[in-house]
Amino acid sequence: MPEIILGTLRIPTFFLVISLSLSFLLVYLSKRVDQFGKERKFTFDLAILIMVAAFLGGRLMHVFYEEWDYYFKAPIQILYFWNGGFVFFGGMIASWLAAWSFCRLRKKSFTEWADFFTPLLSLSHALGRLGCFFAGCCYGSTCFLPWAVETRHPTALYMVLGELIIFVYLLFAEKRVRPKGQLFMMWVFLHSCLRFYVEFFRADFRGDFYNLPLLGRLSISQLICLGFVLISAAYIILSSESLKKLYNRRPS
Repeated sequence: MPEIILGTLRIPTFFLVISLSLSFLLVYLSKRVDQFGKERKFTFDLAILIMVAAFLGGRLMHVFYEEWDYYFKAPIQILYFWNGGFVFFGGMIASWLAAWSFCRLRKKSFTEWADFFTPLLSLSHALGRLGCFFAGCCYGSTCFLPWAVETRHPTALYMVLGELIIFVYLLFAEKRVRPKGQLFMMWVFLHSCLRFYVEFFRADFRGDFYNLPLLGRLSISQLICLGFVLISAAYIILSSESLKKLYNRRPS
């Protein structure tokens, strides 16, 4: 159901879900601000910057990586974002860079704020994939399992379920004392593992594929996931060791 038709009005389902999701996420963010005693103005300034950067980064990666030949011939179509065309990793990387730059400019700890926003990253991704499901994009390969949708893997729903599980886990995980940035890297690790696995069931355009020893044929998204898995795992391990050393140095 890519559109909801009300008379002559056509509402893209994806953007309807995204709009409702953003409204919910902003309310939830406001509650987290009160819960953790954060500076409200800076929090929402950062949140808006993240959303804008994610939108632009996701759109530009789609334009330059997935459909450059098409947009080169019809550049005005780049502005027609309501017709679809976003790449998650483009938005993720752009929002990280924007958030890091903004925190550095305001002399705030990026890792501390990344941890604060981490549960929202997982929840927002789950809600975004729900929009993908209704729009019919990011579809899966053919299958005949009981939960198949028109004999295809409901890959968007796999991501929704996986991210909701990660979200609940992160809410419990953030209650423990952790080194700055570790909670954020836990989401990066878990999300990348989830995305790497779900990619095997995707049947839409995946870009170039690469044959790797032991791993087999992988998409560019899976290679990015592998990179994030290695980086996040290393950060989690090293930061945990640093915390242990700090506790060991304390006088008993």
